[in-house]
Amino acid sequence: MEIGPKIKELRMASNMTAKELAQKIDISPSFISAIEHNSTKLSLKTLAHICDVFGVSLSEFFNNQSSPIEKKLISTIQSLPEEKQYDLLKFLDGLV
Repeated sequence: MEIGPKIKELRMASNMTAKELAQKIDISPSFISAIEHNSTKLSLKTLAHICDVFGVSLSEFFNNQSSPIEKKLISTIQSLPEEKQYDLLKFLDGLV
């Protein structure tokens, strides 16, 4: 599993910059960049802090199983242009 890209995906989905995430967990933005590019290792403690920021448990972070509806949603979303994906995310944020 590629941990770095998954963290970046969570960060982008939360409309958060690397600098903002770094400030929330008290590390440098360059370390966030290195994590997201898998060019450094991170401790379980740091990963737990990152997961806390995004409201995701460690088990959810590492769970690669999706329900059929989740798979369909993911497939549909991935087929959209990136701009439309962000529009959809903003819409969904308004629903919750």
